[in-house]
Amino acid sequence: MTIHPLRFAALALALLAIGTALSAQGFGPGHGRGLRGLNLSETQQTQVKAIHDKHQAAFKAKGETARAAHKALFEAMQNAAMDAAALKTLHDKASAAQFDLLLEHRAARQEILPLLTAEQKAKFEKTPMGMGPRGGRGRGPGFSGPRHGGPAPEGPDAPPVKPS
Repeated sequence: MTIHPLRFAALALALLAIGTALSAQGFGPGHGRGLRGLNLSETQQTQVKAIHDKHQAAFKAKGETARAAHKALFEAMQNAAMDAAALKTLHDKASAAQFDLLLEHRAARQEILPLLTAEQKAKFEKTPMGMGPRGGRGRGPGFSGPRHGGPAPEGPDAPPVKPS
């Protein structure tokens, strides 16, 4: 089974959006898409927040790197003179950046799993990467632009963008 690179990028951006939303909201009952409905105890909430805080700088740095790489790829795609080899290089950089971010989120998730009860873990593992009922599909807070994760095209010739 192969994953289309653009779907992979969208998934990784959704992970980034979730991380950003979690950092803005803090962890608590009902906070965090993957943790919603798990009824974490106060101790678990504190431990999960500590794990998230530990990874926060990496989430931010890797997310910024991924966004910049995707922006560069998107802009290059708009340039008809750009050759395929250059696009491939930019695509590889964007994919690598997204994968680094995905691994960081996976590392945080792996640290959270042992803190959960068997029942909580069963609920958490029912969703891909513990991302909530939509499994990371669609757009989360802070996610803008078309489905491929680039900035939305602007100007009179740009196609209309449906609101999320």
